[in-house]
Amino acid sequence: MSLSLALPSTSLASTRPVSKVVVSPLPLAAMLDHHLRRSSSQDRVLGTLLGIRHEASNEIEVRTSFGVPYQAQGKGSITIDMDHHKALLDLHHKVNPREVVVGWYATHPTLNSFSALIHNFYGSESSPFPAVHLVLDPETLAFASYVSTPVGTTQRADQVAFVPVPTELRVHAQERPGIELVTSNLTSLKSSAATASSDTTIDPSTTIALTTPLATLLTLLEKVSLMLDSVLSYVHKVNLGQIKPNEKVARALLETVGSVPVNAVTSLSKSSSSSSSSSNGNANNASTSFEDEFNAHLADVLMVSYLANVVQTQTEISSRLNLLV
Repeated sequence: MSLSLALPSTSLASTRPVSKVVVSPLPLAAMLDHHLRRSSSQDRVLGTLLGIRHEASNEIEVRTSFGVPYQAQGKGSITIDMDHHKALLDLHHKVNPREVVVGWYATHPTLNSFSALIHNFYGSESSPFPAVHLVLDPETLAFASYVSTPVGTTQRADQVAFVPVPTELRVHAQERPGIELVTSNLTSLKSSAATASSDTTIDPSTTIALTTPLATLLTLLEKVSLMLDSVLSYVHKVNLGQIKPNEKVARALLETVGSVPVNAVTSLSKSSSSSSSSSNGNANNASTSFEDEFNAHLADVLMVSYLANVVQTQTEISSRLNLLV
């Protein structure tokens, strides 16, 4: 079943002010992936935004998105695949029932003649709350959010003005390492592409190899080592009285130290309480115990990654065999 949107007179839902729109990296990545898979006849793609509303602050937090097929039918008419929208929405509610429809997105920096019609449809989906329209520029990765307000004496679906809303990207602590890795690779690829375009010949030494999981782990461990050096330097300066101590920093360090595995802390405490003759041996045992525990955890992570790749390969083979049958 599909829904055809034309230009009839339609009453608009009562709007409530939206103070801010907060977007996480996951829906933006899904939008870019959807845009790359679009048809050659389309200059943009659109889809549904899912998230939660904070009634106290009037903020909308966009957490997920999925694409919705559509077909433009001349001037003033567009068809949206309602079955696809409803099916994906029902599946998502089975996993995250708290996330509701908060608006829609389009992968183009400008609005077109269909924006008001599509926004009117998503306004009915998010009623009685206003729908948010998120536009993403796939070239510059810039994005902005809009809400609609009626214009004119008669309330019609096409007589609205899109008012910008403050929008920000919020990256959680768990997502920051992955985002930094992706952005660093993009920066390297852009610099390499600029060098290749400026030169007449391409030097094979300028090509960028894909990073492996172990190389990524090494990079992260090097960053952790630099952070530990910075923390040790700060603690040393505080003990010497060179800088004034900060209670927030001390509390954060206490919480971080408390997250160290119990086995390592127990072994280190035993080694520090022993005599000086056996302290070196106990310290080595503590280090070995912690290293064994870390290696076991790393082996588990690699095994899970291997099994995930096997399942993905099996799924792809099964889908291709089904196409042949």
